[in-house]
Amino acid sequence: MLFPFLGQARAIVALVAIATVFFLPACHRTTKEEKSLRADLRQALHEHSYDKAADLAHRILELQPQDNGTWDRLVQAEFGKRDLATVKQTLDEWQRAVKKPSPNLEEYRGDLAAEQREPSLAVQSWSKVLAADSKNLRVLEKIARLEKSQQHWAEENSAWTAHLAVQDSAMARINRALCARHLHRWHEALEDLHRAQQLASDDPEVARTAKLFEQVEKFLADIRELDAGLALSPHDPGLLADRALVNAAISSCREKIRLGVRLSAGSAPPGLLADRALLFLRCGDFELALEDSETAAKSGPWAMRPKLFQAIALIDLGRPDECEKLGVQKFIRLEALTPEFLETMGRLDSEISAERDNAELYVARAWQLNEIGQPALAAQDAETAAGLDPKSAGACAEWSYALTKLGRAQDALQQIKHATELDPNFATAWQYRGELEMERGETLSAIDSLTHALETSQTVVALQKREQCYRRLGLLVKAEQDHKAVEELNSKISK
Repeated sequence: MLFPFLGQARAIVALVAIATVFFLPACHRTTKEEKSLRADLRQALHEHSYDKAADLAHRILELQPQDNGTWDRLVQAEFGKRDLATVKQTLDEWQRAVKKPSPNLEEYRGDLAAEQREPSLAVQSWSKVLAADSKNLRVLEKIARLEKSQQHWAEENSAWTAHLAVQDSAMARINRALCARHLHRWHEALEDLHRAQQLASDDPEVARTAKLFEQVEKFLADIRELDAGLALSPHDPGLLADRALVNAAISSCREKIRLGVRLSAGSAPPGLLADRALLFLRCGDFELALEDSETAAKSGPWAMRPKLFQAIALIDLGRPDECEKLGVQKFIRLEALTPEFLETMGRLDSEISAERDNAELYVARAWQLNEIGQPALAAQDAETAAGLDPKSAGACAEWSYALTKLGRAQDALQQIKHATELDPNFATAWQYRGELEMERGETLSAIDSLTHALETSQTVVALQKREQCYRRLGLLVKAEQDHKAVEELNSKISK
C-alpha cells in the first residue's frame, strides 16, 4: 500500500516543478511591469502630466484593483485635470473596489465638496478623517481655512486650537491671532502674536501681522469701548456718531444688565459699527473696517457713512471696482474727508434714522455729498427728498447739480428749472440755471436767469457769468457795468 502512495507523491512533486518552470517567469515579468508603471506614475504626477498619470493609474488598477495607493494617485491626477465629475466617479469606484479604503478617500471627498462650494459636506467628510486620526494636521488646516473663507470665525478659531494642540507653530499662532482679531478677543490675539514672534521672529507673515497689530493697539482703548457697547446690543437704533452718545449708550446698557433687564438679540446698532469702522480705517485695518461698514449698511440702509467707509476699505484692499455698486466714486480717500464733514454726516445719519420722512434732512445730506464729489449718492438722496416733498426746491437743485456731474445735462436743466418754478426767490438755483444755460449756448436765457439770481442776492460769480454773456453778445457797456460791480463787491468783501 505504501508504494502506490509514494508514486502519487512523486507525481505531485513533478507537477509542481513543471508549473514552477512555466509560471515563475510570467510572475516575475508582471512584477517588473508593475514596478515600471508605478515609477512612471510617480514621475508623471511630479511633472504635472495628469493625463498620462491617469492612464498609468488605470493600467496598474487592472493588475491590482484593490491597491489603495494607486486609487489615491488616480484621484490626484483627476484633481490635477480639474475633472471634478470624474473625481466623484473614481471615489465611488474606489469605495466599491476596496474592502478597507484608505482614510484619504474621505479626505478627497471633502476636497471635492470644497471645490464644488459645498462647505458643510466638506467639513463633514474631513471630520470623519479626524475621527480616525485626530492629529492629522493637514486636515485640521483644511478645515480652518475653509471656515475662514466662510467667515466662520469661532469655528476657525476652534480648528486652529486643535491644530496647536498637536503642534505649536508660528503659522498656526498667526492664523489664530488673526481669527481672534475678527472675534475682537484682543488679549488672546496679542498672546498668539507674541508666541509666534518667539517661534519665528524673522517670518515675513509674522512681521506683517505684528505691524498690523501695532497700528491697532494705538486705537485699542477706543475700539474696546465700542466693542463693549456692541456686545451689549443697545436698543437705540440711531447712528451714534458723538462720543458722548456712545458712552451714554454703553452706560445705559450696563445699567439695564445690572437691573436684570434682558436685552434683545437684534442687529447691532449701525452707528456704533460705523464709528468702529472709522477707527479701523484710521489704524489701517481695512479688513475689519469693511466687515463693520458692511454690517452697518445692512443694519441701517438709510445711513450714508457706512457706504463711504465701505468704499474706502475696498479701495485700500485693492478692490476699487466694487465701489460702483455702492454708488461711490473710486477716488474717495479718508484723508480727504474733514472732521467737520464726518461729524455732520454722522449727525444727519442719526437724524434721518429718527425721521425717515424728513425731506430737508436728505437735501442737507445731498448737499454734503455733492460737496465731496459723490454725485450718485447725492442724486439718490435728492431723489428721495423730492419723493417725500414734491415741492422741495432744494431737492431739485441738489438733484440737478448731481445729474450734471453724472453727465445727464438735459435732466439736470429740467430739475433746476423746476427748482426755480417752485421757489422764484431761490437765488442759488437761478444762478446755477444760468450757468447750465451758458454751457448750452443759450446766452439770452442765461442772462435772464442770472439777472433773477442777482435781484435776490448779488454774488461775484453771478456777476462774472453775466458779464461773460454780455460780451458774447457784444453788449460791452453792460459787460463793463458788471465788471465794475464785481470790483466793488470784491472790495467790500476784502474789507
